[in-house]
Order: sequence, then C-alpha cells, then structure tokens
Amino acid sequence: MPEREQGLHRVTTLTTGLVAAGIAGSLAAAVAAHADSTSATTGTSTSTSTGSTGSDTRGTDTGPALSPGGGAPHATSGGS
Repeated sequence: MPEREQGLHRVTTLTTGLVAAGIAGSLAAAVAAHADSTSATTGTSTSTSTGSTGSDTRGTDTGPALSPGGGAPHATSGGS
C-alpha cells in the first residue's frame, strides 16, 4: 500500500475513533443531565458529602436583597 493511501487509512481510522468517543461522551453527559433533572423534580438528593440533609435547595433565592434603586448610579465611565 503506498504511503499516501496508508496515511489516509490512518486518518480515517483516527477520525472514526474520535467521532465514536465524542458520541459516547455526549450520551454520557445527556444521561447525567437527565438523572440530575429527574432527581431535582422528585426532590431527592444524590449528594454523598457529609453534613448534607438531603433536601433540595436549588431554585431557592438565598442572595442578598436588592434595593429598589433610584439616585445616582454606582459606576460611571471615565470618559468625557
């Protein structure tokens, strides 16, 4: 087999392997995302860390309260 055709065969084999690995990775990510969304819907937790109560707190607003605004802005540009 000439070198050019041998090289093309190697590239085709490598490309096929990369495509297969990409599809497998995408499927694994989809399965993980589905499992996560299913557990969020049912309210179960898959956390194995210590100190976890097992309750699902996603979607709960725990951020600081925001003021209604008004007055001068906090940031200004340095332009003219």
